[in-house]
Amino acid sequence: MNKIMTVSLAFDHKEEGTILVGINPELDSLSHPEIKSMIGDRIILKHGDHEAIQEVQSIQISTSMANRKNIGICIGKNISAKDIHIGSNVYTLN
Repeated sequence: MNKIMTVSLAFDHKEEGTILVGINPELDSLSHPEIKSMIGDRIILKHGDHEAIQEVQSIQISTSMANRKNIGICIGKNISAKDIHIGSNVYTLN
């Protein structure tokens, strides 16, 4: 289980469902395809003692002007953004 990011924003998109946004400075040196491959098609969303496995619908990665990676993971409509705790951690499932 590898840490992907800490959630800094979660919001609901009308068509796509819930989207998690965050960063992980340790991944800044990786390419977009490497990060997408690492994330895979399922993630673990963890806050405190609570863990939930979520299906990944899509992944968006952008690079800031400071060469930092911003990661957006769409997890669909099974969970609402209001149920996501800011500061939760996202991990790979493998």
